[in-house]
Order: sequence, then structure tokens, then C-alpha cells
Amino acid sequence: MMTNMNSPLNLRLIKKCPICNVDYQQSMIQVLDESEYGVLTYATCKSCGANLLTKFASLPQGVIGNAILTDLTPQEVLEFADGDGINDDDVLDIQHLLSKKELVNNFKKLI
Repeated sequence: MMTNMNSPLNLRLIKKCPICNVDYQQSMIQVLDESEYGVLTYATCKSCGANLLTKFASLPQGVIGNAILTDLTPQEVLEFADGDGINDDDVLDIQHLLSKKELVNNFKKLI
């Protein structure tokens, strides 16, 4: 886990919790990953405990970013990010299961 607050992107862009509107404390924001593609951060609200996963990238046009509320821990986020990507065969397998309604039936069995 990286905690370098001298990131090329100003993490002060993360201002308020989207759930309870309380200001984030900078100490509650963790930098999980930093690369040429941007900065991945994880923030926890001190008031309501909501977790926010954000990705910021610096482009010639300016800083862009997106965020998502999550129930994952920082470690789970990193484990998921390091996982294998989806390949063409995975997509074809899902399409095949959907066309035969096997996927839906398998989900129903799990429930």
C-alpha cells in the first residue's frame, strides 16, 4: 500500500462523503496504487463508515476521476486488481450459458 501524499494529483479533491456529507479527514484516505495511469485511492468516512474507491488520472486536458461506494476492504480491492482479466473465451462461455439459460438456472440453484 502506498501512502505518499506528494502524489502528482492533489488528493484534496476528495472533499465530502457522498452518503452523509461530512468532510473527509486526509488521514482517512489511503493511496492503494499509483502508476502512469493514475492514482487509486480508498477513503473511509469517519462519521458513517462508508468506503469510497476513487481513481484519478492527470491528462493534458486536466484531472479526471471517478468514484464508487464499496464494501470491499483495501486488501480486497488490491487482490481483485491483481486478478486475471477477462479474455475472449470467458465472454463466449457466458454468452453460451445465457443462450441456454444455464446461467440463470445455476444462479437459481445457488439461491
